[in-house]
Amino acid sequence: MKTKTKNNGPAAAKTRVEAGPASPKRSEGGSVLLITVFAIALMATITVGILEMSTEELQLMRNQVCAARAQAVAEAGLNDAFAEIRDDSSWTTGFTDKSFNGDVYDVNVAGTLPNLTITSTATTSQGFVARVEADITVGTGSPYIIRIDNLRINE
Repeated sequence: MKTKTKNNGPAAAKTRVEAGPASPKRSEGGSVLLITVFAIALMATITVGILEMSTEELQLMRNQVCAARAQAVAEAGLNDAFAEIRDDSSWTTGFTDKSFNGDVYDVNVAGTLPNLTITSTATTSQGFVARVEADITVGTGSPYIIRIDNLRINE
């Protein structure tokens, strides 16, 4: 069997279109958009997670600072009581809601000379509470020397 080839001449060569670089098909364009949206959503999720962790760390830091402040105020109450006892060893009245730099402390004195237990409880303006308690021995001569036998913090 013979095949005949029809020659259309030079016009046929001119109508032939040569293909350039492959252009993305419509389905590939949708895939690129989907991947881009997914990548942006992933980056947004990671950013939100990092911001939340940072916020939690800031709150933990604030809590630690406020707790340290409460302890410092409680220790100030204890030192205030020591100063009163150094002046007068029979002082046992303590303090109630004594102001200290915007915060307050209470001091309670228990026991009999020369052995006393002093408890100082502080409350900060943010509501944090700390307690310091000391078992002391008071000396016999003025100014009365105080020896701390046992110190308890937040027990």
